[in-house]
Amino acid sequence: MLRASSFTQSHGVRHAAAVHGSRAAHRAIPRVALRGTATTSDPMHEFRVQWALERQKAMQIDLSTLDRNPRATDTTLAEPWRTILVPNRRLESLKYHDYPAPTGLGPLWGIGECRPVSNCNPIDVNPDAIDSERQTRRPGVYSYQGRFDRVVRGAYGNRNFKYLYALDHRGMHIAREMTPCKASSRGIITHSILVDRGAAAGEIFFDLDDAGKVYVNYGSARIPIEDVWQAEKVAEFVLALGYHTVVAMIPDRDLKKHPYGMGDRYGKDVENLVFKRETEAP
Repeated sequence: MLRASSFTQSHGVRHAAAVHGSRAAHRAIPRVALRGTATTSDPMHEFRVQWALERQKAMQIDLSTLDRNPRATDTTLAEPWRTILVPNRRLESLKYHDYPAPTGLGPLWGIGECRPVSNCNPIDVNPDAIDSERQTRRPGVYSYQGRFDRVVRGAYGNRNFKYLYALDHRGMHIAREMTPCKASSRGIITHSILVDRGAAAGEIFFDLDDAGKVYVNYGSARIPIEDVWQAEKVAEFVLALGYHTVVAMIPDRDLKKHPYGMGDRYGKDVENLVFKRETEAP
């Protein structure tokens, strides 16, 4: 059985009213008074009040302990219920996709239409809140091609080593979730801080021992996947960046009838598919 991790969500994290030492503190936080009467001149007032209340419970990240115990985990992966060998010609074709705009050009990267983020406070939709914390990659002959660099590797499911990803017309964007961010009501980076719209989103981990192997899931309420087809196309996109193995947390069921949930990402014997380049087959 493959071992991975959904290491305790509280490891290296404390709740507090503010986040200190933020690398993303260069953006302003919304200002709002929690007392007083809402004015009709500000239609966002109630959202700002709710944001401020949530911000009081924001996480405080201890950066000095964040990289400890990279192999710690309490999630296990089941044996893959299928291994998919993706033809090189299909991956190579992604290199020549080019989208000058996020919408109006059909399914992005063969995945789906670019949709605005949903299921969150609009004050938390703030991609301008981060800059250097975000990396962007795409397959091919244009800029930003190839694997992600400057990543911290850790066991699958260990939240301290989790990166969020989102795909839009520019490619795949990632950022380490446990990065302090004053513009986020949670105190850390979220999908709505990473992008304001996308075709798919989820979480990605980089293998400790093999730089060509990654683990992806589809855990995003902001830009949820709609079916297994989209999930598979995301995995193929990651392969096309230059990785040789993608372990994707895709369950063996119809996601339209039973939507993707937390149990599909973490826990015991998590179902998964393995994607490999055709030339990487044993």
